[in-house]
Amino acid sequence: VLWGTALDNLASWRMVTPDAQWLEVVRLNHNLGKIHDVETASFELRYFQADGKTPIRTERLDIPGRTFRKEGLGKDVTDKFLAGLPGIQKEGCDGLITSCRWIVHRMPKHTRTVCLEFFGNPTLCVPSIVEIKDFMFAEMAQPGGAILAGLEHLDDRYLKAVGYATKSKRTVAGSGLPKMVLIGDIVGDDEDRVARATSEVIRLANGRNGEGFVAVSSDARKKFWADRKRTAAIAKHTNAFKVNEDVVIPLPRMGEYTLGIERINIELSLRNKLALLDAFDGFFASEPAHIANFIGKSDDPSELPSPEQLTEKIDAAKALLAEVRARWRFLHDRIDTPLSEVDAELVALGYLQHRDGTCVPDEITQGRDTVFNLLQTWSIRAGWKKEIREPLAKVFNGAAMAPVVDELKRIHKQVLRGRVWVALHMHAGDGNVHTNIPVNSDNYEMLQTAHEAVARIMKLARSLDGVISGEHGIGITKLEFMTDDEMAKFTAYKSKVDPQGRFNKGKLLRGAALKNLGDDVHAADLTEAYTPSFGLMGHESLIMQQSDIGDIATSMKDCLRCGKCKPVCATHVPRANLLYSPRNKILATSLLVEAFLYEEQTRRGVSIKHWEEFEDVADHCTVCHKCLTPCPVKIDFGDVSMNMRNLLNKMGKKSFRPAGAAGMAMLNTNNPQTIKLIRSALVDVAMPLQRMANDVMKVVARKQTDAPPASVGKAPLKQEIIHFINKKMPGGLPKKTARALLDIEDRDYVPIIRNPKQSADTEAVFYFPGCGSERLFSQVGLATQAMLWHAGVQTVLPPGYLCCGYPQRGAGQFDVAEKMITDNRVLFHRVANTLNYLDIKTVVVSCGTCYDQLQGYQFDKIFPGCRIIDIHEYLLEKGITLQGKGAFLYHDPCHTPMKLQDPMKTVKALLGDGVVKSERCCGEAGTLAVNRPDISTQIRFRKEEEIRKGEAELRGQGLIGPKDNVKVLTSCPACLQGLSRYGEDTANGLLEADYIVIEMARQILGENWMPEYVARANNGGIERVLV
Repeated sequence: VLWGTALDNLASWRMVTPDAQWLEVVRLNHNLGKIHDVETASFELRYFQADGKTPIRTERLDIPGRTFRKEGLGKDVTDKFLAGLPGIQKEGCDGLITSCRWIVHRMPKHTRTVCLEFFGNPTLCVPSIVEIKDFMFAEMAQPGGAILAGLEHLDDRYLKAVGYATKSKRTVAGSGLPKMVLIGDIVGDDEDRVARATSEVIRLANGRNGEGFVAVSSDARKKFWADRKRTAAIAKHTNAFKVNEDVVIPLPRMGEYTLGIERINIELSLRNKLALLDAFDGFFASEPAHIANFIGKSDDPSELPSPEQLTEKIDAAKALLAEVRARWRFLHDRIDTPLSEVDAELVALGYLQHRDGTCVPDEITQGRDTVFNLLQTWSIRAGWKKEIREPLAKVFNGAAMAPVVDELKRIHKQVLRGRVWVALHMHAGDGNVHTNIPVNSDNYEMLQTAHEAVARIMKLARSLDGVISGEHGIGITKLEFMTDDEMAKFTAYKSKVDPQGRFNKGKLLRGAALKNLGDDVHAADLTEAYTPSFGLMGHESLIMQQSDIGDIATSMKDCLRCGKCKPVCATHVPRANLLYSPRNKILATSLLVEAFLYEEQTRRGVSIKHWEEFEDVADHCTVCHKCLTPCPVKIDFGDVSMNMRNLLNKMGKKSFRPAGAAGMAMLNTNNPQTIKLIRSALVDVAMPLQRMANDVMKVVARKQTDAPPASVGKAPLKQEIIHFINKKMPGGLPKKTARALLDIEDRDYVPIIRNPKQSADTEAVFYFPGCGSERLFSQVGLATQAMLWHAGVQTVLPPGYLCCGYPQRGAGQFDVAEKMITDNRVLFHRVANTLNYLDIKTVVVSCGTCYDQLQGYQFDKIFPGCRIIDIHEYLLEKGITLQGKGAFLYHDPCHTPMKLQDPMKTVKALLGDGVVKSERCCGEAGTLAVNRPDISTQIRFRKEEEIRKGEAELRGQGLIGPKDNVKVLTSCPACLQGLSRYGEDTANGLLEADYIVIEMARQILGENWMPEYVARANNGGIERVLV
């Protein structure tokens, strides 16, 4: 609405021509607004030789502004010639654009988001779009006036698809949803003007049977826009396949277009219902003996219907279906008939009367001119539930006849799967309507019905003075709707600039122009295309039924390829690797599943190479689950990745990686001597050697981290070694584990740590340290215990070393994880029974993955009425804070343990306002950094940018000195290890990584907090209870 389209904001672009020359197109005297508003748009065309520097010639192109769009439309990309302007709207047929320069606009200071819900007839509601736009454009013309920055529309079908929750309290017939919703941003530099404009927009909506709601805060505004972002969910029920056609309609005629689409939808619905009757007739036309096969068995023959009774029931069903068919066929055939001509017939068919036979009030039909108007407003309905399902359930009543009713429901479900309908959402400010038709691509008849509907939609758009494309172009599917006259100029232009068809050969051409390119060039035609294999795979494949591959395929089948997961995915780092966003991984996994199926069905045996590719996709995941939130159909590729890894383990196809195996061995065992041995090998040998190797190969390593190589498959050994040592692992770790320092390693005893000077009635908490806070970074577990001691509570620890089981699940070792979880839960019940006198109500954790895993332990049944809470939130609850002492970066873990509120609110409350959040994953991700260091290198490449950005912000605000070290805090043991690797990556000084609770212990308890706490605890502060 405000700034227009890409074409409006292009300053210049550079492209390769079919003659292998460079062409730079520069917009002259840019009006900084919409291009069709200028009288003449001027461009300078600068041609260069292949070196890109040697000039060849310069031309000037002057184009009348009105040429760019059909009058009255906000968008129009149907003019493929466009006065011969190179590269624009040519769909890649005259060259390849390699770079562009854009006009960037300043966003006004204040924004309010409105959500407008409209109820009733679209012809009444849709004109509000024009009224709102006219009012806002008049407001924008005034000095300092508010501005309409965007206006988006969703119809009731989209609202249902995205799970929209109606904000209005009014009772709505039918679906219970508004007929349409408008969401818009009103912006400006004058907050008062923005507020008044927003109020007037809501008043305009009220006048059109609408209600308005306003969001001011950033979080509230995001919630309003969240529904618009989930529109791709419209195709969830068809496995993400849809026919998506965009048209542009003049805003004053948008109501007519909406009505026309509803007319198509009602007709398609009635057609599907008639097909349902055909299917039922086919079922009941079979021999009674066939239908008798569906009747249940009984030891008492008197409970089963006799052949005569069954025949009577079948005859009654046929009569019912014939009666319903007469009604539905009448509605289908007479849908456009004026009511004055058919009101008597409608009454005779039982539509305009109550159940008791009395006629409905005249106000029901008042203002409804045709049968369509009655159907559209739900005044009359053709419903399978009321008219077929319920009566047939009465005919075939009783337990013995239930299988017959179940078969009828199955037939209904099968026929309903082939129902075609059209849904609308639009960029309401410019009239660009996305007209979507979800279809099952393996249903040929359904696809043909969809193509028929598209033809009607294109005809409808043209009849309303609209155009058949506003954003999506013409391509293959819309060429048939373009006239020869509309394509003639483009055809001549194409033959002039690219006679050999070097770019997109044959595209947007037909007839003689296509034949001139040679006999090997054919018109692309998708009207007969469908995918029968999708429906056959599951039936024909034993591997789908006998392995977890079927579950993996099912869990991601609804992916819409929208790409909303890409910005939040840690392994999607465009400057390092473009291939491993969740969307791309789903595409790759789907292709591999099809390869598995083909190889299994042809008895060739699954290729080892395919298993390697499968593992490569599974490896490219940190299991952060962040892709779940933006996904319209709620696919969690973190869960998919864990299932893929589990399958690889079960099939014996998981690669052996020594470093990862050593790490998992340390986590899987609870034997103190084994833990001591492995920890010594890692902390005293492996880590120092890795740090030494980094010092020796620093120059080589830096080249790799500055420009990470792609990670398609396993890296070559030499490259993998450099990946492994390119960032230093942490040094200076405690020599012993926390339990070893406190002498509480015995699994037979529950340690209770408390200040002996306090009463035995003091509040008790159960602290689950997990493996990271206890076995490796024991200072984290000790700092937690020290701060709980400082808070004046008793701390109950689990007996012996325990792991929550999450690392094992993340690695795909589901069987190991399940045994570990079960053993832990049994042990915790024994602890609870032994210590029931303490009445524990709080379970404290210091690790996010522990928190997530423990939520499945059902702790409320172990310690009745208890809760799980992170140590930092617990300390804040107790009023223990640093009161703004220092400035820090804060790295919020992917698995944040702070669940009560936004983690940054908790962190700032604990540390003060001098905290800057550092986004992106640290790259450690449990054992990912040692299993696949090449992937971690790419993740760290992106994290390093964020660290330097946060450093610049801290220094820019004067919170730390120009040369001071930067301290980054976190609340995850794995992240502590990961962040320690960035010690030398700041612009100035060093990066010091630590835990929040450790920083609090240092500042509150003193620099020697750890030895002092260990001494106090060992001096009568530990009670050991036999369990």
